Amino acid sequence: MSTVVYRYKRLKNLEVPIITLAIRYGKRWYPLEAYVDSGATYSVFTAQVANRIGLDYRTGRKEYVQVGDGGFIPVFIHDLELQIGKHRIRTPLGFSDKLGIRFNLLGRTGVFRYFKICFDERQFEITFSPHEA
Repeated sequence: MSTVVYRYKRLKNLEVPIITLAIRYGKRWYPLEAYVDSGATYSVFTAQVANRIGLDYRTGRKEYVQVGDGGFIPVFIHDLELQIGKHRIRTPLGFSDKLGIRFNLLGRTGVFRYFKICFDERQFEITFSPHEA
C-alpha cells in the first residue's frame, strides 16, 4: 500500500495540517477538508457537513467530547467510510452543531490505528503510511 503525502495549507498566515479527504454516505463520496489533530480522540465534522451529505447526524451514538476550553460538546458518532488518498477505511466519525471552529477535525480513533502519521513541521508536510495488515 502506498504512502500519502499532503502539503500543509495556509490558514491566516500559518501553515497547518489540513488535508482533503472524502466521506462516503449512501452511494456517494463527498470531498471535505479536515485538520489532522493528534490531540483529538474522535474525528468531528460540523453539522453543516452532515446536512450537505444528507445525514441525519442526531441519529448517531451520542458522546460528550471535551474541547479546548475544557467544556464538553455533544457529538453524534456514525460508522462511515473514509478515504485518504487511495485508502478507504471504515471508522467512527462524529458530527456536532457545537464544534465552535470553522474546520473539521480528523482525530485518532480509527484513523491513527490504520495509518502511521508523521507531521513534518520543517517541510510543512503530513505523511500517512498504512500499517501492514
